[in-house]
Amino acid sequence: MGKLKTRKVANGRIKITGTGKAMAWKAGKRHLSYHKSGSEIRGKGVAYVIADADQKRVHAMLPYGGR
Repeated sequence: MGKLKTRKVANGRIKITGTGKAMAWKAGKRHLSYHKSGSEIRGKGVAYVIADADQKRVHAMLPYGGR
């Protein structure tokens, strides 16, 4: 069987945890923050676990666990 290809965009955005779950970082913190509240900006600085419905697609994009 041949090698599987990694989606390079997903490799930079998604991390696979030790238990096999996929984590990503929330979008919308980089710019245009002058009209966002402080709590909204702080909330966007954290990682979150990707939904169970999307885990299968993420693991297809990162066949070797990413990073």
